[in-house]
Amino acid sequence: MTMASGESHSESAPEAGSMSELFRVAVPLMLSAGSQSLMNAADRIVLAGCSEAALAAVTPASMLHWTVVCIPMGTILYANTFISQYDGAAKKERMMASLWQAIWLSLVTGILLLGCLPLSRPLLSLTGHSPEIVELEAQYFNTLCAGSPMLLLSTALSCFFNGRRRTSVVMCISFAGVFFNFGVDYLLVYGIGPFPELGIRGAALATVLARCGEVFVYALLMLREAKREQLPLMASRRLDFDLLRKFLRFGVPSGLHYFVDNSGFTVFLLIIGNLSSSDLAATNLAFSVNGLIFIPLLGFGTAIQTLVGHHIGAENIPAAKRTTNNAVLLGVLWTGITALMLIFFPETCLRPFFLFADPDSGQGADVKTLARLAATLLQFVAVYSVFDALAVVFSSALRGAGDTVYPMLITLLSSWLVMVLPAALIIRSDNPTIFAIWMTATIHISLTGFCMWMRYLTGRWQRLRLASDAVEQLPV
Repeated sequence: MTMASGESHSESAPEAGSMSELFRVAVPLMLSAGSQSLMNAADRIVLAGCSEAALAAVTPASMLHWTVVCIPMGTILYANTFISQYDGAAKKERMMASLWQAIWLSLVTGILLLGCLPLSRPLLSLTGHSPEIVELEAQYFNTLCAGSPMLLLSTALSCFFNGRRRTSVVMCISFAGVFFNFGVDYLLVYGIGPFPELGIRGAALATVLARCGEVFVYALLMLREAKREQLPLMASRRLDFDLLRKFLRFGVPSGLHYFVDNSGFTVFLLIIGNLSSSDLAATNLAFSVNGLIFIPLLGFGTAIQTLVGHHIGAENIPAAKRTTNNAVLLGVLWTGITALMLIFFPETCLRPFFLFADPDSGQGADVKTLARLAATLLQFVAVYSVFDALAVVFSSALRGAGDTVYPMLITLLSSWLVMVLPAALIIRSDNPTIFAIWMTATIHISLTGFCMWMRYLTGRWQRLRLASDAVEQLPV
């Protein structure tokens, strides 16, 4: 088969589209994404010993922050696809120019997001949560939001390595950030030694400081690699408006995909907050466990998107198909095993979240009640997790090719019409239950996975070439 010069011919490199190639790229990204889940879980673990109100507030606030940043972040992350396709097509100048468009975009949008700071308390007060929880949510959200420029810049710089399949670099930096975050979390939340006792604000500040460290390390390594490989790093730093328009054309729908998905789940979580603080805290715990399963899938999806993009840039469609087929097998295997753990050992999965909670002290979370309710909610997670894997695999393959509009539209329709609207109707019924509301989320995720699979089978994604000067418009 004839391949573009960007496709590796090294004897030591795995075969294009093979399981070994997928493993080499995906495992570091899964661990890297999993480390971000650990960073989120660290806040819950530390705050569980602080108060039930702090534990109840952290997830709605973090989800609201993610909802705010996910459009620019999802757009910036699409630099992975541009870099991978230009790398596959051996167009190094365009590859580096794509990186710079992501860097400039991260700086501009990060600064603009600071405008959300004065709006946090008025918005959060609309949730109906108690004033105590609203205040804690606002403290956590505002601190994370102030650090948004560093989060987005770290994301842009990571694309330099992810898009070129240097995923082990991203993994190492991510884990270093996790270890830093966990240590500083404990110091700032409880005020150990000379550090001030900042409570929930300290947990958010530790996360922001970890992002700053990631940016510093990424920048150093990028400069070193660009010099070693003689890449036109500084020569490509100008704003390229034609490339930026192309980048936004495909990247913004990808960012909107993240937004409609996460805004849907944020509203879903806010709806549950109108039941009771125990229901909200138990949901937070179940989502935290779900994050330990799902967030590695996000790294897996980034690997699929990168490899599919690289193979399409190298004009190797069969390799892109093999990558996707192998990804389906691994994704279903991963979620199937974890689903069995949630079904048979739910209490074991929840135990780390009560590490700092003393059930006999009268402070912190009510361990027994929360553990019992959260264990039941984990059964829903077990049911929908396999479909979640299918949604991630096929939507990532589609986005790797440049098909970004359809995944966004199907996620929009399903999350809001199948999950949010029914949940809102249930909460206004005479006898609302947390289990009925969680059923709407289960149906939404299962339907989304099926629809992404059907879109992939149409084969329309095979016609797109982002690395070409003329990009074909793909009908929805």
